[in-house]
Amino acid sequence: MLLPPILEVFVVWHPDDELGDWVAGTVADHFHSAPFAGLAGGAVEVYVRSVPWAGGDRPPRPMPFMEPLPYGLRAPEFTAVVPVVSTRFARAYDDDAAWRGYVDAIAEAHGRDGVGVYTVVDHDPDMSGTGLIRALSGPQALPRVDRDDPAALCRELAQAIAQRVAAPDGAPAERITVFVSHTKHRSLAEDDEDGPRLYDEVRQVIAKTRLADFFDARDLQTTDDWASVLDDRASTSALLIVRTDRYAGREWTQREVLRAKLAGMPAVTLHAMRDGEDRGSFLMDHLPVVACRLDDPAPAISLALNRLVDEALKRALWRAQTVYLLEHGFDWLPAHAPEPVTTGPWLREHRDRDADDRHVWIIHPDPPLGPKERDVLVELCSLAGFEDDVDILTPRTFASRGGRLRP
Repeated sequence: MLLPPILEVFVVWHPDDELGDWVAGTVADHFHSAPFAGLAGGAVEVYVRSVPWAGGDRPPRPMPFMEPLPYGLRAPEFTAVVPVVSTRFARAYDDDAAWRGYVDAIAEAHGRDGVGVYTVVDHDPDMSGTGLIRALSGPQALPRVDRDDPAALCRELAQAIAQRVAAPDGAPAERITVFVSHTKHRSLAEDDEDGPRLYDEVRQVIAKTRLADFFDARDLQTTDDWASVLDDRASTSALLIVRTDRYAGREWTQREVLRAKLAGMPAVTLHAMRDGEDRGSFLMDHLPVVACRLDDPAPAISLALNRLVDEALKRALWRAQTVYLLEHGFDWLPAHAPEPVTTGPWLREHRDRDADDRHVWIIHPDPPLGPKERDVLVELCSLAGFEDDVDILTPRTFASRGGRLRP
């Protein structure tokens, strides 16, 4: 199953600056990791631009937006260019007209034809007065590189790209907002400080990022229709579930999770229990989970936020791919694997939309459902009147079938 490329990331650096090689490896490892592996093939590719075609001191070979691609190849819908600014790169810009023209072409492409430029600057030397920094002052700059925290670099880059991909054509990119879903009710095993301490830590970690956040206790005003505000925020934000002992049994936390799932929003669970739960809730499953140590929660909070940003980018890329997958005739292309919570409402809409349509063809990102999970969904489809033609696929299972639905 060949689909047009959606996102291509190009890391650009001077070959004498070894920082660029580290950034390229870090970025490549990140975008080839599990959160993005489930998309249809070719959704994300990472390329490097450092050495020229024929050696010497010339700038690297061009990128797709610089000249037409050969053999009628299609340019990606979105291109992210990551210039790694360091001493030798700055010197080449000042001393070599060819390097200067190459960088200026990158800067001029930012914000045009799906191109975004996200500059990374070496942590140690002061590059603020260089011509290279001035040339790249228009595009977005990422935080200075800290090699002890590569995850922060990847989160910032993924967030910047996700905001750009999700924005309508020509509209400014809006920051990802993290809805922090939590309960103030504590179990007998939790002391009076467990919850407040953990929520304060979440706030502090988010404050060190470029993410926006929403905490109901802090952000709701006395004049707000708080039920409508919570529903709207849960349906439009990335949901961070702070799952403490009493979380799963509370009406409003269940409502927030349900709203997020029905809207197909990214969600990650921070598993922060001290004693456990009486029964949990079927609404809470089918989500990425990060285990949290209550005596040292900051690392887990950072990991959960990083994963949440990746889930936001994956959702944006999947939505871009669905334009092409729809051409194969699929009825539903959810960004997350279907489950009873989301499948039931969709089946009702599908049945009411076209009474003569008697098939259910679903494709979602990998990995595929387990056999028993699939059996439950097929039974739901049968109860809704779709008995004979139900197909639930992922990009890999669809490709293994030769890109064909059931006849």
